[in-house]
Amino acid sequence: MINQGDCPKCGKRLFHVRIESVLGQNNDSDDIRCLSYSCIHCNVVLNIQLDPRAKPRRRTAAAGVERVT
Repeated sequence: MINQGDCPKCGKRLFHVRIESVLGQNNDSDDIRCLSYSCIHCNVVLNIQLDPRAKPRRRTAAAGVERVT
């Protein structure tokens, strides 16, 4: 059984975690904004999830998509 609140690598109690914004890839086509949760003691990544507050990234003509006006 997993002890909740303990880091699986260093075993220290996790009262706080480091949250960072990272970019994930969707089948090598688009970048998706994600959140990374890591241990503040040993920097091991505990979880990565889609950022629920992220706004859709705007596509530009440089990416090969023309804007229709």
